[in-house]
Amino acid sequence: MARVLVVDDDPRLVKVVAGLLRRRGHQVEAAPNGESARLVLRRGGVDIALLDINLPDIDGLSLVDQLRDGGNTTPLILLTVRGEPHEQALGLRLGADDYVAKPFEPEVLLARIQAVLRRSATPTAGRTDDTRGALLDIPPVRVDLAARQVFRDGTVVRLAPMEYALLEFLATNRGRAISKEELMLHVWGTSQGVSRTLAEHVSRLRRKLGEDVIVTVTGFGYLIPAAPESSAATTP
Repeated sequence: MARVLVVDDDPRLVKVVAGLLRRRGHQVEAAPNGESARLVLRRGGVDIALLDINLPDIDGLSLVDQLRDGGNTTPLILLTVRGEPHEQALGLRLGADDYVAKPFEPEVLLARIQAVLRRSATPTAGRTDDTRGALLDIPPVRVDLAARQVFRDGTVVRLAPMEYALLEFLATNRGRAISKEELMLHVWGTSQGVSRTLAEHVSRLRRKLGEDVIVTVTGFGYLIPAAPESSAATTP
C-alpha cells in the first residue's frame, strides 16, 4: 500500500484515479493546484505523486523543476495530454520519473505507478552476490550499493528513484552492453512505450555524472565500460 498524491484541477479525473487506486489498497490525497501540491510534498509522507502538466497556477513542468532543484526526490509521474511529446520530454529532463498520456488505460497507469514505486522502495533486483554492499568505482563516480548513494568527485549526487535504478542496473552489469528493451523491462517493468523515458533518463544521468560514464551502443542500447582490474569493485 502506498500513499499517492493526485494533483489535478479536474475533479472528475481525480475521482476516477482515486477510486482506481483505492480499490488496489492505496491511500489517496488530492491537490487541485501546484501550490497545494508543494505544501503536501513539503510535509512529507507521500510515496508517489501524479502531476497534471496543465495546472491552474503553476504548470506541472515548473513544479517538477522546483521540487527537484530543492532536493525533493519524491517519485513523480506526469499526466500529459496525448500529442505533447515536447512537454513529455522536457518533464523527463527536469526530473520526472515517468509520464502517462491521457486518455490512459487504468492498467497502464497502475503498472507505471507500481514500476516507479518498486524502484524507489527496494534495491535493484538481480544483483549478483559479489556486488551486494559493494562500492562501485566508475571514475569520477562512485556508487554505494548498500546506502543507495551516488558520489561524483566525492560529492553526493541526488538522483530520482528511476535514475538510480537505471544507473545501478548498468553499473552492476558493467562491461555488458544492455539492450534498450532489457533496460526498459527491468527498470520500468515494460518494454512498450517508454523509449523516450529511457533516453531522457540516460541524458539526465550524463548531465549529472559526466558524459563518458554511460556509453551508447548504436542501434542496440547502453553500457558502462568494464573496470580496469586495478579499480574493480571493493567492499566498504
